[in-house]
Amino acid sequence: MHENIRDAIHSAAETGQKIAMFHFQVLSNATKLSSTDPVEFCRSVDVPITFATEFRKMIALARLMREKGVSLT
Repeated sequence: MHENIRDAIHSAAETGQKIAMFHFQVLSNATKLSSTDPVEFCRSVDVPITFATEFRKMIALARLMREKGVSLT
């Protein structure tokens, strides 16, 4: 899964959408990624470690959306 996410992020970078794709990928895979260490995730998808903050935000947003009844599928 991390390899597919990495490829999607790096492809999106070509069109200036790297951070948006990062957000999308984390948000749409939040259930599977919820127990993943944010720094290790960033390393595995080859983005700056500073993206770990964004990772945490997307995991929290996904949780809030589920609690509020918003579907991520």
